[in-house]
Amino acid sequence: MTDAEHPTDPLPDLRAGWVLAVPEEPKKRRRVWPWLVAAAAVVIVIVIVVVVVVIVETVLRSTIEAGIADQVRTSLELPADQPVDVSVEGPLTLQLLTGSLDDIRLSSDDVPLGPTTADVDVALRGVSTNAPYTVGAGVATVTLDQSQVAALTDSVAQIDIVELTLEDPAIVVGTELSLFGFGIPISLSLVPSAEAGELVLRPDSLQVSGLAVTADGVRDQFGSLADPILQDWQICVAQYLPAGATLTAASVTGAELVATFDIDGRTLNETALQQNGTC
Repeated sequence: MTDAEHPTDPLPDLRAGWVLAVPEEPKKRRRVWPWLVAAAAVVIVIVIVVVVVVIVETVLRSTIEAGIADQVRTSLELPADQPVDVSVEGPLTLQLLTGSLDDIRLSSDDVPLGPTTADVDVALRGVSTNAPYTVGAGVATVTLDQSQVAALTDSVAQIDIVELTLEDPAIVVGTELSLFGFGIPISLSLVPSAEAGELVLRPDSLQVSGLAVTADGVRDQFGSLADPILQDWQICVAQYLPAGATLTAASVTGAELVATFDIDGRTLNETALQQNGTC
């Protein structure tokens, strides 16, 4: 019998992977531990609580700020459509729980101020949310531009004001004095200050026909005609503002007159302090 009649199968190639391959056991699925599920639940709860707090905070803030704005309009007898911006700083919900608002900011432009208007900014600290309503500290800043200052000074000026400009640190007033039938141009620099709650404009320097002169020189030249120019200008701003606001400082800064008022902490609770003051 020949090999051709009975062929021999070739030996398997030992390098072939299927010869020595061992079937792999199926991988075991990792178990989701209970603490992972609990952690996820806690995260979800925290997210829900945060969302709820944010919604409550937003609603409370909007309601309270709008209420404060309405109260300001009523107390100061402002027009119903007078824009009043109110901002309560910091987390409102926590402050309500403690019974005190840390920082309230109010602002309004073109607020009536006697014969003129002014921009007003108010900062209140430590405002109680329960009666008696008090303020720990309060400051109001009243700002007037050149035209507003001109309207305010017209009410007290004893001279004819030809021109008025704000030139830091003074209010510069232009007028004329008559001498032998001729109009002599005079430029008067007035420096503002606060004295006993009044706005005082005190002559600081003068120019006659463009030349610097002393007060005595003006008196010598014009006599009693110069008295209205050389005296202090006293403006009672208290009559236009609540009695609880006291003028403490005034200055010309840039092209604006800036007046600062301290606010009595009892103003929110005492009607008398909410009424206009006197000088």
